[in-house]
Amino acid sequence: MKSYYFIVNPIAGGGKAKSLVHQIERNFRDSGAEFKIYHTRGPRDAIEAASRAAEEGFDIVVAAGGDGTVNEVLNGLVGSNACLAAIHGGKGNDFASAVAMPKGIDQACEALLKSDIRAIDLGKVMDRYFINSVGVGFDAAVALRVNRGVRPFKGTSAYIYAFFEILFSYEPVEMEIDMGSGLLKSDPLLVAVGIGQAYGGGMRIVPDAIQDDGLFDICIFDRMNRLGLVYHFPKVFSGKLKNVEQAHMFRAKEVKLQLSDVRPMHLEGEICFSDHMHFTLEPKGMNVLFGN
Repeated sequence: MKSYYFIVNPIAGGGKAKSLVHQIERNFRDSGAEFKIYHTRGPRDAIEAASRAAEEGFDIVVAAGGDGTVNEVLNGLVGSNACLAAIHGGKGNDFASAVAMPKGIDQACEALLKSDIRAIDLGKVMDRYFINSVGVGFDAAVALRVNRGVRPFKGTSAYIYAFFEILFSYEPVEMEIDMGSGLLKSDPLLVAVGIGQAYGGGMRIVPDAIQDDGLFDICIFDRMNRLGLVYHFPKVFSGKLKNVEQAHMFRAKEVKLQLSDVRPMHLEGEICFSDHMHFTLEPKGMNVLFGN
């Protein structure tokens, strides 16, 4: 039987992840599986905790929090033999959804114990690994606003609120985009680079992305007037934004972005700032646990 190490972010989802601990303990005690639960103490603590769990020989390390917690756990596990898993415990749970993890904690624990493990692609940018999606431009500005807090909104509603606030202040910058087939110069509203299909609490920005095909899915969305953006924005939830004239979809093994000015980049719950991003991909570089 496999062993499990739960890394719980106690403030994720306004305390949602912490509230799941009792049910996790009950389910795993009943199963007889070896498990340990650790509560993070601050930013980047999950990276160190995940690395320790792998060194101690735990088979599956479970991120109990949002996508930021998942990303920290991932970065602590890269290069080890441990498998990454995630349960819904934060404001944004795009990775947990991408691996079909049930939202109910009892059902999630059942899925964890079944241990359906598969290898999926692993991305890297600015010395940080990612396993779902990254955005540069307007969407990153929205994510930055969400990270600063938009009470009382949570999850998808927080992103929608921030979208309308940023809508009237954001100005695109010039970018040079290299996907291996020639240099593209543009001033897009955003560039999204995905392994998984969605970010921002279910926004399917690259709806045709396949997690283990060895390619990034890239959306370059041209700038448009504010009214048009408001009109088309809801399509991102159905995956139909790709049909809008301003949306251009590509696939590539590598992506380089050179910006005319420093801009935020959102990376699975984390915000970084740079004017240069180089995205590389390791095909099937990470073992992850799927819910079904």
